Amino acid sequence: MVHEMELVTTIIPVFNRAEMVCDAVKSVLAQTYTAIEVVLVDDGSTDNTPNTLRRLQQQHPTRIKLVRQDNAGPGAARNKGFQVATGDYIQYLDSDDLLHPEKFEKQVAALKTSPQCGVCYCITLRTDPKTKQLVPWARTAEQIDNIFPSFLPKRGWATLTPLWRRSVCDAIGPWKPYRVMEDWEHDLRAGILGVKSVHVPEALCTVVDHDQNRASGMNEGFTPERVRDFFRAHESIWNIMKKNGLTDWSYLQQFSRTMFWVARMCGERALKQEAEAALQYTEEMTTLNQQLSPTRRFRQLKSVLGWRASVWVAELLSKVRSMTSRKQPAYYE
Repeated sequence: MVHEMELVTTIIPVFNRAEMVCDAVKSVLAQTYTAIEVVLVDDGSTDNTPNTLRRLQQQHPTRIKLVRQDNAGPGAARNKGFQVATGDYIQYLDSDDLLHPEKFEKQVAALKTSPQCGVCYCITLRTDPKTKQLVPWARTAEQIDNIFPSFLPKRGWATLTPLWRRSVCDAIGPWKPYRVMEDWEHDLRAGILGVKSVHVPEALCTVVDHDQNRASGMNEGFTPERVRDFFRAHESIWNIMKKNGLTDWSYLQQFSRTMFWVARMCGERALKQEAEAALQYTEEMTTLNQQLSPTRRFRQLKSVLGWRASVWVAELLSKVRSMTSRKQPAYYE
């Protein structure tokens, strides 16, 4: 009896990337695993990208779907693509990255032999800025059994690294409409659900660095708009952690410091509502675990100097303490 291959859907958000998206699509069509569909989501492009996407769809009408939306960012575009996806597995791919030919074949096989796992990840290559050599990126060469709390300090892979079961994507829910940190927030929601991962210890995809802004990331710097989304992502995860009783200090020791940093970032950019909320969340984390909060002295300073000056003074004092601690003998450490 011949069993049909389960379908893999690749969802590619595209904004003003007429040239690079062609290589990304080619890397999907070149898969040795042939049961594939590609969903291209034009995220309100303003250059020649719409014509390029139409041409790609016309060249491969049975494999490529094309949808369009007003510009709303990569998270919203992935949601739009997911609505028309029909695959049993979901691959998210930025329009400037590349899959290696055997990615789907090996990851689908790994998921079939590990039914308890909802996502499969692989080694992902990226150019080392110092050596200019392609090396394993982030933690993709490591064994990561649990996304949460492993990704709480920092995401361990890139958007193109994992292949997800569709059922897991349904359980995670829609991507948040953030323009940064939407991938970190999405993956941690999966981890909090208890989604297990299986590792293929082979390089099966590549993050492509280039002179243009990357499809996802902080390339445009910490603008107020991006810092607001940075805050929203951390707020979302903290609220989910509280709801699920994940408030142990082993989770929150580093996360509370990060939230305090987010508060200062927001305050420095006149995002006062977000800054005050982040301070409150920092205090919640420390109070729940009967720890000293780093915010008390900062609040006193802020009441006198205001947000921006307080952030400047706090950062200066932090640098001075760091320099002093490096000069101290080892027995002070």
